[in-house]
Amino acid sequence: MTETSTKPSRPQFRVSCLTGTLVILIAVALFLLLLWGPTCVRPQELSPSVVCMMNLKGLGLSLMLYAEENRGVYPPHQTWCDLLADGYIAKKTFCCPKAKAGPCSYSMNPYADPNGAGDVVLLFESKPGWNQSGGLELLTTDNHGGRGCSVVFVDGHVEFVKADQIVGLKWVDDEHLPEALQNARRPGDDAQLRYWLENMVWYHGFTTGEVRAATGLTAGEIRAAQERFDVWPGNRPAREADAPLLVLPYPGGRHPRIGFLDGAIDPQRETKFSVFTPWDPNSYAVLDIPEALWSNLGLTYLAHTHIDTIWSKQGVELKKLEWNRHPDGSLDVERTLPNGLAFGARVRPARDAVHMEMWLRNGTQEKLTDLRVQNCVMPKMAKGFAAQTNDNKVLTNPYVACRSDDGKRWIITAWEGCYRPWANPDCPCFHSDPQFPDAEPGQTHRLRGWLSFYEGQDIQAEFKRIEATGWTSTAPVEVRRN
Repeated sequence: MTETSTKPSRPQFRVSCLTGTLVILIAVALFLLLLWGPTCVRPQELSPSVVCMMNLKGLGLSLMLYAEENRGVYPPHQTWCDLLADGYIAKKTFCCPKAKAGPCSYSMNPYADPNGAGDVVLLFESKPGWNQSGGLELLTTDNHGGRGCSVVFVDGHVEFVKADQIVGLKWVDDEHLPEALQNARRPGDDAQLRYWLENMVWYHGFTTGEVRAATGLTAGEIRAAQERFDVWPGNRPAREADAPLLVLPYPGGRHPRIGFLDGAIDPQRETKFSVFTPWDPNSYAVLDIPEALWSNLGLTYLAHTHIDTIWSKQGVELKKLEWNRHPDGSLDVERTLPNGLAFGARVRPARDAVHMEMWLRNGTQEKLTDLRVQNCVMPKMAKGFAAQTNDNKVLTNPYVACRSDDGKRWIITAWEGCYRPWANPDCPCFHSDPQFPDAEPGQTHRLRGWLSFYEGQDIQAEFKRIEATGWTSTAPVEVRRN
């Protein structure tokens, strides 16, 4: 299965036409006939939840009809109830049977666009009022005992959204997001929201603005979630002294580079993870595995967007992925490209090092060659390692090490099959870039990688100690430092 993505359907009400108007009129008429007409099933025989959803369906159809008759725009959100009640739909449709008071039980999303993405919220259950518009600040689950609320979307479909999934609702078309939020990934439910809040606030030390950039949530939503889950910078749980090195998916929202930012536009987080230093729980390096993959076909994958890949040249957008997280602290991810080429990475933390593995499976019908990988280590957020220079780097293939400003500590990486150890002072970053063997159709290759921390002066002796562990084998052994 390939992992391309298609954008949500767009209703396209750009020009009013008789056919479209008739279709929507018939749909509204059938809806009203079902809900309020002399049918075999009367409103009092339907559950309140069903009536509520049918109300929203009717209101959504009426908004579509209005847009069809008004050059593809919804009524102004300040007067939407007035305009729909004036000949489009009966006033009783504005009330949820479970609502306690108020002339209207629903609010309009002011950012909804009939020509925009179909999965954006259009109308939702809210506190009572009239001509109300807004977002989560108005949404209510009270009508259904806190279980959730009904929502109609731009494409016309209605859902009952469970309470723990409300946070995942989309309120703005991605194309209309502010530039700072266009790479955000909104949590899909409360479990995801809590995880990413803990990840960002407890461990990565994100500000509210950085959490907003990573999630797309408003400052108010972030504050409310922190209060609900009791996640604050000062109450991070302590880790056991003999715990493995801490490895976490990198959440985005804070660029892992200092410079050369135009060389990493819209960095994607599914290839990035943070490894926290053993000497400072607030310091970490960000690894990008893989940052890029080349083949005889050209640039086959890139974890950001500053130059074209073979897919972007064809207008193919790759689906966004996430790391799979496991109870032992390990991570893994796999991507299958549109031509059948699959690659993935596994990250397993231990007390003295992080063991990494990459694999590549040729699912195409042709032999693949020149399979070069770019794996990046970015130490910007490791205290004492942010100097934009290569004078603090030691390159001894396959080992590449970065020295702290005081010369006492090191971050070390290595990859099996390294063909190019190098560093970029502007980012700053350093690399042990490997190459896969040529792959026949159906063939799979694997490469192993290493990352560790060292306190001391003799970096060459530390390279020898790491080599003696047999880290490129399936079962590396522990070799203690003198």
